[in-house]
Amino acid sequence: MTTIDTLKDVEELQLRCEQFDGISLKLNWDMLRLPPTSGGAEWLVTYEDELLVGFIGLYGFGSEMEICGMIRPGYRRRGIFTSLWKRAQSIISRNNIQKLLLNAPANSSSAKAFLTTLPLTFNHSEYQMKWDGASAHLSSSEASSANDAVILRPAREDEAHILVELDCGGFNMTKEDASEVYELQKQDGLQEHIIIEMDGQPAGKMRLWTEDNETWIYGFTIDKKLRGLGLGRSALLQTIERERRNYNGVNLEVALDNPNALKLYESCGFIILNKQDYYRFIG
Repeated sequence: MTTIDTLKDVEELQLRCEQFDGISLKLNWDMLRLPPTSGGAEWLVTYEDELLVGFIGLYGFGSEMEICGMIRPGYRRRGIFTSLWKRAQSIISRNNIQKLLLNAPANSSSAKAFLTTLPLTFNHSEYQMKWDGASAHLSSSEASSANDAVILRPAREDEAHILVELDCGGFNMTKEDASEVYELQKQDGLQEHIIIEMDGQPAGKMRLWTEDNETWIYGFTIDKKLRGLGLGRSALLQTIERERRNYNGVNLEVALDNPNALKLYESCGFIILNKQDYYRFIG
């Protein structure tokens, strides 16, 4: 069986689990489709009678790793995920991970049942949000004048250090981790690194990933010295308008402990679809 065949089975399993449990799983498909040597995820699967019944994905971000998995309904409580977790230990140990996070949909009872068996501490929650024009509180003049505030353009090759510095300031990353993550992301041809300019100078950044007419905004941050001036709002409105012209949906994620960002996104028309909980492994 080829990798493509296996990933098709993973897609089918994800759909089955989401429909059965009424949840949304965060499997980071942009990373699943890349080989680990190019910044992709590592993953393990379990088959029974040629049917995929278990999956675990391990997503590395510098010295941090996130883990998410699923078990087919009807095959749970049989130790399948415990076996996958044990197999994953060798991958975790060889990656020199300093922070290991396990993520699960907030309303997944089966995931929470497994997580209680591990030495974990709650780390944070994040919302997955989608733009819905019907809920946007924008005047026509505000939407049309968004381009006057800032300019969005593709980042150049020689601006990698700017993207790294903005990630360090916006997400409390070390320069080493931010540089490593950027180099890995650069290898994914589906991603766009965007510079947000004000008066001809870099003022912020974002990363866009599009597939199947759905665009995700990642790594969206404004220089700390320039926050509160409306740059983030203007950049967001421009991005929404661009993606609307391309008939793409617009999605993003925001940490629950970032109320200012949440308020901004909601005022621009984003609504909360799902909540993901993250637990830090302390074993």
